[in-house]
Amino acid sequence: MQPTNEEIAGKAALVNNLIAGFSEQRRVLIERMFNGPVGASFYTAPASSREEFHSCYPGGLMIHSLNVVKNLKVITQALCPGKFSNETIAFVGLFHDLGKTGDGVHDFYVPHPNDWHRKQGHLYEVNKECLNMPNSERGLFILQNHGVTLSSDEYLSIRLNDGMYAEENRIYGVDIPQLALLTHWADMWACKSEKAPSQ
Repeated sequence: MQPTNEEIAGKAALVNNLIAGFSEQRRVLIERMFNGPVGASFYTAPASSREEFHSCYPGGLMIHSLNVVKNLKVITQALCPGKFSNETIAFVGLFHDLGKTGDGVHDFYVPHPNDWHRKQGHLYEVNKECLNMPNSERGLFILQNHGVTLSSDEYLSIRLNDGMYAEENRIYGVDIPQLALLTHWADMWACKSEKAPSQ
């Protein structure tokens, strides 16, 4: 169900609070990144293109990302308490799907132009102008372009967040890093819980 404007504003405040807790160098770079098109898209983009998928509405990406942060905190506390810092958990959860904002110039999702498709619940389509690469790699590309450095755990957690479903991730199948696996589980649970009630 699409949230109200007040709920969206409340979620945006949560994102800003998480970013405010980052180390100073990282916080400054991310705040600068969020002052441009990447930030505008992060707060307004959907998380998926179809209503039967998860969080297919304006602001869905932000809400989905916060749900991944929440799930990742719970999972890491249960399975490996104290192993990963709160900053790393928040950073990976917030930015695991950063590529869905677009490429820093073009939005990734654009409203579907066809009425028939929209009536069938296919509300958005991929923008053909957007840099063509997997979402995880596009997100890492955006972070790199803004000078944001990542630990190897953070990099691989974003890179592998789609788990072994993505063909490009198969080489990690027998040795997926721990935080990457936990991030994938947190993402999958968020997707499942965000699907339309009929799912």
